[in-house]
Amino acid sequence: MATSAAELLAGEDKARLKECGRQSCTRVFIDRSRGGNRIWRGMEACGNRVKAANYRSRRRAQERSSSSAAA
Repeated sequence: MATSAAELLAGEDKARLKECGRQSCTRVFIDRSRGGNRIWRGMEACGNRVKAANYRSRRRAQERSSSSAAA
C-alpha cells in the first residue's frame, strides 16, 4: 500500500488528487472529471449528504423569513 501511495504522489495523477469536500469525510480521491472540478469523492456517499444538508438549511431560512414577514 505504501508503494502504491508513493507511486500516486510521484505520478501524473498527483495534480488531480483531492480531499473530499464533505466536512466529516477524511478520504482523498483522484478527480478524473473532464473539468477537474469535482468536489466530493462520490455523489452516493458524500455529495448527496452535502446537497441535502444545504437544501434543509435553505428551507429553514425560508420558513423563518416567511414567518417573520407574516408577524
